Amino acid sequence: MSIQKPEGLLSVVIPTELPSSPNSRQLFINQDQQDEEASDCPLLTPSPPPTQTDKALQTTPIFNALEGTPLEMIPTPTLENINTEDGFNAFMNIVNSSSKPMHDEPSSRDPMVESTSSGSSSDTNEPVCAQLLTQLNTAYQHLAPDAQALFYNQENGGKPPLVGIQLMVPKPPKDYRFMKWNWPLIRKTCFWSLMSVLAGCTALVIGVIATMPKKCDPPVDWWQGSTFYEIFPASFQDSTKGGDGIGDLRGITMRLDYLKGLGIRAIRLNSIFPAPHYPEYYSNISNMTEVNKELGTLEDFSVLAREIHKRNMSLILDLPLYPFVKSLSDSEEDASIVKENKTEKQAFRKRRDVTVGTMIRETILSTPSTSIEAVRDVLSSVPPPLEEARKQALSSNRLHDQRGHPVSEAIRIWQERGVDGFYLKGLEHYVHEDAFASSLRYWKSLLRPNGIFICHSNVLNAATSVVSMNSILSRIDLVDVTLRVVNGTKDIKEQIEAITNGVLFNKAAYPWILWSVNGVDTSRVASTMSVKNASLAASLLGMMLPGTTSIFYGDEIGIEDCECRDHKDLAHVHNLVPMYWEKKDGSDSKFSSAGVTTWLPEAGKPAETSLTGTIPKMTRLRSETTTIYVKAVLREKEVLANCNVRYAEDEMLVVERWYPRRNSYVFVANFGNETRTKDLSSLYYDGQVVVGPGYRLNRNVYFKKLIVSPGEAFVIKLDK
Repeated sequence: MSIQKPEGLLSVVIPTELPSSPNSRQLFINQDQQDEEASDCPLLTPSPPPTQTDKALQTTPIFNALEGTPLEMIPTPTLENINTEDGFNAFMNIVNSSSKPMHDEPSSRDPMVESTSSGSSSDTNEPVCAQLLTQLNTAYQHLAPDAQALFYNQENGGKPPLVGIQLMVPKPPKDYRFMKWNWPLIRKTCFWSLMSVLAGCTALVIGVIATMPKKCDPPVDWWQGSTFYEIFPASFQDSTKGGDGIGDLRGITMRLDYLKGLGIRAIRLNSIFPAPHYPEYYSNISNMTEVNKELGTLEDFSVLAREIHKRNMSLILDLPLYPFVKSLSDSEEDASIVKENKTEKQAFRKRRDVTVGTMIRETILSTPSTSIEAVRDVLSSVPPPLEEARKQALSSNRLHDQRGHPVSEAIRIWQERGVDGFYLKGLEHYVHEDAFASSLRYWKSLLRPNGIFICHSNVLNAATSVVSMNSILSRIDLVDVTLRVVNGTKDIKEQIEAITNGVLFNKAAYPWILWSVNGVDTSRVASTMSVKNASLAASLLGMMLPGTTSIFYGDEIGIEDCECRDHKDLAHVHNLVPMYWEKKDGSDSKFSSAGVTTWLPEAGKPAETSLTGTIPKMTRLRSETTTIYVKAVLREKEVLANCNVRYAEDEMLVVERWYPRRNSYVFVANFGNETRTKDLSSLYYDGQVVVGPGYRLNRNVYFKKLIVSPGEAFVIKLDK
């Protein structure tokens, strides 16, 4: 009986009898008997004779010798030389020989054993990897007892001889599938794909770095944190050829480059409207839509606005509401309605008081005190008859009336002529009117997206109702605060802290502060204080505070009020002295032409000061430094003014401005008449002067021994 061998398997024949060596017999003796019995297919079943002595493994090898090689020439690997180089080579020869076809005849006692064909040898042209797999698959032999020999020898008590069995090993394929792949193309594809990914990542990183902002500054509008310059047009520059001694709009246009060099962001014109006695009584205007003929024409104003915008500056115009505007609702019908409403309210209060008194007297004996109070509250909350209807009619009339109001008309017209914002002067006189909130809301709707409103801090102080207060905080963009510096540094500290701790810093959306030291309605600091450099030091202080700052014309050089002995009746305009212009390169750079009498005596040459040129440096520092121009810091949903007055003793003032993860800046000024030497090492250690006198500029200052001259001021940059 013969069993057909599957074609996909490779047969391996092991010799019928395997001579044992002394070493193998000794190995078998040492084998555990239990393992021998538990194995289904033991490697060696017979026990070697006990009389056999141990010898080196030098008997016939288990594997067939290579063809054509005498058996004597093949060294037999032993346990002693298997670890040597020759022994290892001999072992590999035996392994290689196993891949050759075997010519041993199968045992006649096992009819299921077949001899392999000599034609099944591996192809010598196969790849190295295939030959290696073939050798490892075919070089496998096993030993097992012959079943028939075991059966026939059981009668004699002998142990069965060792016979060879046939193992069915899967025939390895001549070619593996992965060997047919185009490996050169695969390697090139992987390499260039990796290079493309790396190049893309590099380009992405470079693009992100290139597009990242250089500064992580909080966003602000053009009017937030910038520097304004306030001009009284009649006293800035006279441009007429003949010269009439009064400044004009063309003269301002001539000096725009000077203002641009100072770092000015917006120019504010005080009053340009027609008045009977301009400029001495400039506030008594006749209308708010025309230009005073002493200043020029509407065409001159358009040219000025165009040139201002060309230099990336803005134009602010003062609207003198009081006393020109009598009321925010000038209609006689509205006035009668308001008067009638007031009379009716008074009559209703009298009737209500009588009714409440009668009801209280009738129910006081049977009603608890708490119920009496409840009745009083209910009666007091009842509105007068037809009051809501009258309010609706009044509001509709006001809306119709606001469209033709002089202020509304002025806002529309001047915006068309290039004005970017309006200073509502005298607005505090109208906060108690019923039309105040609606008028302010309507005026705000007339502004362009970048237009702004400015009012004085007196408007907030005069507002007593919640409606008026909310209207100011939501419609006004800048609140003008004038610092008084003549009463000492302690008073300055109180003023600053009153503002930074006030209502304007409660929410981030509230108006910003417009800090000013001088103005058209105040005397100049240089005249009120006898301290040298006082005007420049005060201007630097205003530019150091959080918010927007304003410089009154001439304060950047320290001019004083005019000494007009012949014009004592014009004391209210003595601070509006014509501007002093310094001659440069021998040119005649005066306020007006030579020999022309000006409307006020020209300002004399300012006193020598060590702070000359500090205003332009401060404007540049303010425009570039977040720590100084920002209004406040939002921390944990709380608005904090990033300004601290650290020292205000002995006429010295130390103000610190800080911002998270930025350098802090300290302002130091001496408003006294004596040189001060202070030890402020408890506050700071040292820093570098960035704005100040020339001999201090870019030098380190140590607070252990800080020496400040009278009227001197400088800004120090601290290390982080």
